[in-house]
Amino acid sequence: MSDTIAREFARWTAGLRYEDLPPVVVDKMRAQILVHLVSAVFGAQTHNGQDSVALTLREEGKADGASIIHDGGKATRIGATFANAELIHVTGLMDQYRMITHPGVSLLPAGIVNAELEGRSGKELITALAAGYEFACRLAEDFVPATAARGFRPAPIYHTMGAAVVAGKLMGLDEAGMMATIAIAANCASGLFQAGSSGGGDQSVHDPNAARQGVFAAVMARQGHVKGAENIIEGPAGFYNAFTGSNTGKLTYRFEGALQADMAAITSELGSRWQLLQLMYRMYNTGGYNHQIINLLAEMKRDHKLEADAIRQVVVTINFLETMYPSPGFPRLPGNPPVIGGNHYYAAHAVVNGGFPQVGGSTFGPTGEDVEHDQAVIDFMNTKVRIIGAADWPMFSPSITVYMNDGQAFTGDYPYARMLWNYDQLVERLKDSGAKYPLGGPAGMASLVDLVRTVDDMPSIEPLLRATRP
Repeated sequence: MSDTIAREFARWTAGLRYEDLPPVVVDKMRAQILVHLVSAVFGAQTHNGQDSVALTLREEGKADGASIIHDGGKATRIGATFANAELIHVTGLMDQYRMITHPGVSLLPAGIVNAELEGRSGKELITALAAGYEFACRLAEDFVPATAARGFRPAPIYHTMGAAVVAGKLMGLDEAGMMATIAIAANCASGLFQAGSSGGGDQSVHDPNAARQGVFAAVMARQGHVKGAENIIEGPAGFYNAFTGSNTGKLTYRFEGALQADMAAITSELGSRWQLLQLMYRMYNTGGYNHQIINLLAEMKRDHKLEADAIRQVVVTINFLETMYPSPGFPRLPGNPPVIGGNHYYAAHAVVNGGFPQVGGSTFGPTGEDVEHDQAVIDFMNTKVRIIGAADWPMFSPSITVYMNDGQAFTGDYPYARMLWNYDQLVERLKDSGAKYPLGGPAGMASLVDLVRTVDDMPSIEPLLRATRP
């Protein structure tokens, strides 16, 4: 009998060493650490972030516990994980994988807290993050749209699994311990879409709770009382059947290709094919599928010297699933009408203003500025933007044609591969946020950038935590 999905991941994770990681993976993990530490520092300036920290210290404060980023207060392992995840989550500055998953919001807090409490080095943190990211990304790869169509929000479902592996690896769990961690995490994963269509704000706790639940899974596994169901992932009543409707890879929706996932691919070539390299970064406080629209139209406006008044129509072609946010089963606004916060809005904003403000940037970010009431943008989106959702169109890869009043037309494409930045490319993109970086502006951010480059040489992660404090 062949090994189950959970068993293969448990064995691989338990045996993974820093020396097994290709340089490109190490570079990607450094980038993950950097972007989420920057995000947490910005998040610590927000009312929601401060409230979460205060709540955590009040309910779960622990003098010898784990550190809360920026604040420096100490809380329980699980409490500090929650608070740190909330600091990242409130900003919108984070990574992105597929649609509606941004693993770092949950995985980085799980890594920071457990690396600190377990006395792990920078290399061990990077190794654990690589294991957790690869697990979460491979589990989610073909299954995100099908998960969303069942009413489950993919982010907390897959984040819980990744955070559990990060925590378990840093706790030093062996194969049996990792097996139990994965099984417990599968039983703890949760998050519904109802709030996305009817309001209530429930989803605001999804990602921080996923971090918390993932760490809880590893803590419980370390006790040794749970063995874990071998087929917890692909069993007839397991993870995939519950969250996608099938345990054989049958899909209800997919960005492109046949509605059948290759179940063997989930674990094939572990350690040689790295799915985590497909992670992108959210620089704007909107879903990742809007970023390429913003970037492409900003480029076209600059390159062709386009003026909004001279444009007759902007036609944007994207994957059809990107017009049905958050879920093809439960779209927020059926028919994808032009509204503030929708595809039309971000296209119009890029045309009228030459882009969109970066999180922490000049006019929009965690300090409460609001750019949503620009009447020129609203007028443009209502009259001049057309969004086409195409089946089998590549994910997050818009094609845009701008038709001018004088009969000219300009066309551009923005393939997803352009969003796959390395550390230096991420640093370049973060410069727009440097002016408002709360810990010393551009110089302070540059200092953090240089520090994270050396994370591999750190015997402990204390320098990272110290760098986030005032």
